[in-house]
Amino acid sequence: MAPRASWKGSLKIADVTCAVGLYTAASTSDRVALHVINRATGHRVHRQFVDSETGKAVDREDQVKGYEVSDGDYIMLDPDEIAAVVPDSDNTLTVLSFVALLDIDEVYYDKPYFLAPSDSNAHEAFALIREGMRKQKVAAIAQTVLFRRVRTVLIRPDGEGMLATTLSF
Repeated sequence: MAPRASWKGSLKIADVTCAVGLYTAASTSDRVALHVINRATGHRVHRQFVDSETGKAVDREDQVKGYEVSDGDYIMLDPDEIAAVVPDSDNTLTVLSFVALLDIDEVYYDKPYFLAPSDSNAHEAFALIREGMRKQKVAAIAQTVLFRRVRTVLIRPDGEGMLATTLSF
């Protein structure tokens, strides 16, 4: 089975854009999905949310998210309020600047991804960007919304592709 992009969008440097995808480069776990089973019947067990004070089950439509402001005191948030704080994504990996390859200490590296063209029309622009960065010995600092958060990403040439590493700082 071919790898599936965990994010698709455009890489944008000034007026040059190309369609790209991010593919997980390393994983900290090779998970095996296990289910909780009732030993007596062999059926799957389902979770149920229970009110911490009354001990009674709470129906899904009665559940809301809340932020604890003091011990036992919550501000309830509806889905629209939560959605309002999630940054909008235009699916664009926007290059903000270029830095020398060795200027970013690896201590700031978070999660690595392979960056690759996502359609046949993007190969030429992608190769042009990659080879230009390789020739100048630079990496790109870019920003985008990944997985509902604004992320800063270091993009550097790597073989026939590029590596895009989220940065933590």
